[in-house]
Amino acid sequence: MGRPFGGGQAAIDVALAVVPLLVVVGAALYLRGQHRRYGRQHGWPGALTTAALVAGTALAAYAVWPLPASVDALCTGGPGPDGAAGASAAAPFGGAHTAGNLALAFGLFVPVGLLARHRFRRGPVVTLLIGAGLAASVGAVRATGVLGLYPCAYAPTSPWLVGLGVAGVLAGWLTARLLLPLWPGGLARGWPVAVPDRVAPDLNRRMAGTLLDLGLWWFGSAALIALLNAYGLVGPGADGRTRAAVLLGVAFVGAVVLPQLRRDRATPGPAALGLGLGGRGLPSPAPRRRVLLRTLLLQAPVAVLVTLGLPWIALAVAAVHASSALVRPDGAGVADLLCGVRVRTRSSLDGGLPSRLVRYSEPREEALAGAGTARGPGETI
Repeated sequence: MGRPFGGGQAAIDVALAVVPLLVVVGAALYLRGQHRRYGRQHGWPGALTTAALVAGTALAAYAVWPLPASVDALCTGGPGPDGAAGASAAAPFGGAHTAGNLALAFGLFVPVGLLARHRFRRGPVVTLLIGAGLAASVGAVRATGVLGLYPCAYAPTSPWLVGLGVAGVLAGWLTARLLLPLWPGGLARGWPVAVPDRVAPDLNRRMAGTLLDLGLWWFGSAALIALLNAYGLVGPGADGRTRAAVLLGVAFVGAVVLPQLRRDRATPGPAALGLGLGGRGLPSPAPRRRVLLRTLLLQAPVAVLVTLGLPWIALAVAAVHASSALVRPDGAGVADLLCGVRVRTRSSLDGGLPSRLVRYSEPREEALAGAGTARGPGETI
């Protein structure tokens, strides 16, 4: 069976763009699910939710590290004594069973077991099945050279490392089960409680949405260019005009078209965190013309400046916008003030509630009793 995209440098370029794009997309989907279920992240459960995202990102990085950028001299080495066939001499930590690799294979999976018990309330059997699946998936990615995109397995691995990953998951679960209850004063519970998401979003949440937008835009554009190159639609190492056209095209779709089509007027990143753009007064979606004006004042200059290779000036534009958000109680940026819009939660715009929010319902016995008293003579339930 042939390698994806014919192997070689074109396939490596695809891996360099698609792998971080998948991480960003996975983070956006995870955060979207958490905010839809529980609303605003807060307290210790919110910190554990973020910790789960960090742990997943760390496992993804471990699976592909160091993700070489060139095929040159990548697979010059022969099979090593530890079974790392085809790994080059530049592979991290040398062989598969060095102290560094063993510690990583065990330590990176400990948070999986700990979070499975303390945050997600999973039992030992389910946790071990999840841990075994994750460890095997990471091992498969390393052993196949990122699923065949690379011509050799540049990162050393072995069944022993996969087994150590499963052992790390079990150790994390046992730690959460046996040691965390001994925390002085008692450790707060790790699972979240759904709350109505109506208060003004804080700056950390808004910044996270912006970072997701930047990641989706940058790595999405890079992935599109790499795929066009891999399929022969553009020449190797696309010229500056092609790259600029793709960057601006993706920015136009994500920052101009999508907000106009969405009820919450949000770009993909803030939408994943349950944010939208509302009017200055009543909590309703902002008018489309005001959202378009805000895009022309904020996202458009940033995209153009980054495309022209002027990221520091783009950062200055973003800093000017954020200057007022740091001091105003409503967190309105300069572009928000000029356009008469405010960043709000989606729940405050459409009245929706988190799906896990506990709602009061009348006990069944009382409901049946009330229905029985309302019936006429001879009627039965």
